Amino acid sequence: MSPTLKSQDEQPAVPPTSTHSATPAEMEEAGRGFEHLGRRLLIPAFLGVLACVGLALFADAGKVSARLREFDLALLLPILGLSLGNYALRFVRWQIYLDRLGLTLSRGKSLAVFLVGFLLSVTPGKAGELGKAWLVRELGGGQARRVVPAVLAERASDLLGVFVLLGLGALPFRGGIWIAAACFAAVAAAVAVLTWERGAEALFSLIAKIPAIGRRVGLIRGIYDDLRSLLSPGLLAIGLAIAVVAWGAEGIGFALAVRQYAPQAGFLSGIFNYSLSTCAGSLSMLPGGLLAAEGVLTGLLSSQGLDTAAAASATLIIRAATLWFAVLLGLLALPFVGRWLARRKM
Repeated sequence: MSPTLKSQDEQPAVPPTSTHSATPAEMEEAGRGFEHLGRRLLIPAFLGVLACVGLALFADAGKVSARLREFDLALLLPILGLSLGNYALRFVRWQIYLDRLGLTLSRGKSLAVFLVGFLLSVTPGKAGELGKAWLVRELGGGQARRVVPAVLAERASDLLGVFVLLGLGALPFRGGIWIAAACFAAVAAAVAVLTWERGAEALFSLIAKIPAIGRRVGLIRGIYDDLRSLLSPGLLAIGLAIAVVAWGAEGIGFALAVRQYAPQAGFLSGIFNYSLSTCAGSLSMLPGGLLAAEGVLTGLLSSQGLDTAAAASATLIIRAATLWFAVLLGLLALPFVGRWLARRKM
């Protein structure tokens, strides 16, 4: 099935911001939002520790430690550089979406919100990332409802991009052409569903009949209309191209880490492994895909011939250089966002 790798020895809604100074209750609510964020980060931190301990126990802590010491630290520079390239490209896409929706936020604040989004994304199913809409609104960028389609378009284009990479990465494997065809067909089907206006209208009609949410169908329809504007052929092609290049860069970073232990490892197989682990992490709905992504990466590498300790080592390195590197950048941006929010509340 696969080439062998021989070891070398992924806020609650509050009333719209007005021009008057915030009340003490509003200021207290904003403070609670950041306090809640801090508490929520304890869960992924715990899962991250659990993933590391689990891998160490599974692969033998002593052997994993030895493999980590073998790793050439100079390789971290290009790997982190590829991760930064991923973030830079995705920020460009985020800004394109905000501009298209007519949202006015300075580039500096927009970048800070984007980076804090990495913290918000370390939640089950990345649901917390919708908090970026709240932040944009509170920083004076526009209505939160108008920002939600940008977040949804990011997620949609990322998912489609990862499936494209999954198809491309499968080509070196036995039967890979069929996996690639299935992935590309899934992307085409998803695009058709996302842009199927008549189907959406039928769905809205159904939602309108549901007592609990029927009265909100107008809001949902408005979000969908804005989302469709971001998924127009031109913007969809741009968003998808950015996703493929951005996530492909992290896949190449993973391949570089693996090649430290298996020099003959291919880049396409590395992209396939990384993309599949990203999908598994998303489907698990666990914060940051923790445990699921690590398990899939280590399992795939082991099944392809890499010894378990080396597989665990490469997994730990790439997760540190992607997920936890992103979390670090989000933490660095958080004080700036907090300061801007405090100024607007004064």
